[in-house]
Amino acid sequence: MLENLLANKIWSAALGYLEMVIPESTYQTWLKNTKGISLSDNLLVVSTESIFAVEMLSQRLDATIQDAIYQTSNNKYKIEYVLSEEKGNNETISSKGKIEGSWINPKFDFNSFITGNSNFLAYAAAKKICETPGNLYNPLYIYSEWGLGKTHLIQSTAKTLKAKGLNVTSVAGETFVNDFVKSIKNKTPQIMNKYRECDVFILDDIDFFAGKKQTIEVFIHIINQLSVSGKQIVITSYNHPSKLDMPNRLTSILKSGLIVKLHTPDKETAKKYIKKSFKKNNIKISEELLEFIGSKKFNSFSEIEGIIKSLIAHAELLNSEININMVSNILSDYKLENIKDINVSKEKIFSLIKYMFGINEQDLRGRKNDKKTNFARQVAAYLLTEKSNFSTGQAGKILGDRNHSTIIYSVNKIKKVLLKDVELKQEIEKTIIQN
Repeated sequence: MLENLLANKIWSAALGYLEMVIPESTYQTWLKNTKGISLSDNLLVVSTESIFAVEMLSQRLDATIQDAIYQTSNNKYKIEYVLSEEKGNNETISSKGKIEGSWINPKFDFNSFITGNSNFLAYAAAKKICETPGNLYNPLYIYSEWGLGKTHLIQSTAKTLKAKGLNVTSVAGETFVNDFVKSIKNKTPQIMNKYRECDVFILDDIDFFAGKKQTIEVFIHIINQLSVSGKQIVITSYNHPSKLDMPNRLTSILKSGLIVKLHTPDKETAKKYIKKSFKKNNIKISEELLEFIGSKKFNSFSEIEGIIKSLIAHAELLNSEININMVSNILSDYKLENIKDINVSKEKIFSLIKYMFGINEQDLRGRKNDKKTNFARQVAAYLLTEKSNFSTGQAGKILGDRNHSTIIYSVNKIKKVLLKDVELKQEIEKTIIQN
């Protein structure tokens, strides 16, 4: 009994710390309803409300949580994340669900989706709606250019919700329009029943609706009906709702849910994707070649996939290992830019922080946690990753072995600050040039 009370006390203190250092959306989604339930032989057991939270906490946030526990208890514990008994008894997997509409690629699921800074928010949101469909992010609106993973995410979502026993209707915008036209032309309104009666409605490429007033009107009625009934709606597009050529009535509905964007792959995510693709094809590639390919600025994952397929084909046809000449020749056809190397050294960054904030290197690396030092440390994280060539992992080590999630949070926070604080942005740029 005392061990259980101690587990809850340790975990509650860690949660208080985490609430201050990670994004609010991350805390609310994955940590808010967790609880320390037992402590034995240095093993802290933490209960969560969903199988997705177990996965997220153990795979993506564990290092951040370990740091929080050490900061608040001065001890290190092995943590085991489990599904709470109450939820475990209620979570059942059913085979009765179905997917109606678009063809589903068997290769697409959440496990095969490569995550990184450019796409993690959309990935986390899609997994969250699978946990509580219709209750949280509704509609979920995902937008991006072509080839960045929209289809992969929505098909993963459809499969997961089908496995939970839900009836999913997943179609392209063009299919919805064609169904509506058929229902009018052939006087068969029952064609549209699959949209009104489903548990989950996924529409891929709403942009196709532009200029089709009657289609838009029917679509608005359907999603209003589904929303009122607590059904989940997921919509993808190439554009933010504000840039759609649609009536305000529709864009207002789309803005009422969660809007997430998939960005072009950053260097770390591109490298993870490249490495996994070669491994999947049983191709060995040196770290030097991986670094060389990853140094290019890619427009999409589809582009990366095309390059990898070309490299594998060349190697097989020429009966040769993949080498630097082969890579250079293929990449030259794509005319890719290099990721900009600014080469601001870590020593110069520490000097800049000292000049701007009066905070020395020792305090930046240490555990001093006052507001001024925290902000200076966040600016340092931003400079290391955005104004130099350091990865988030390297930046974390430079700043006193801070974890990946803390650095990402710091960088994103400073980016938001600089959007509003033009004077600070100008001071940073000016100081970099002058010093």
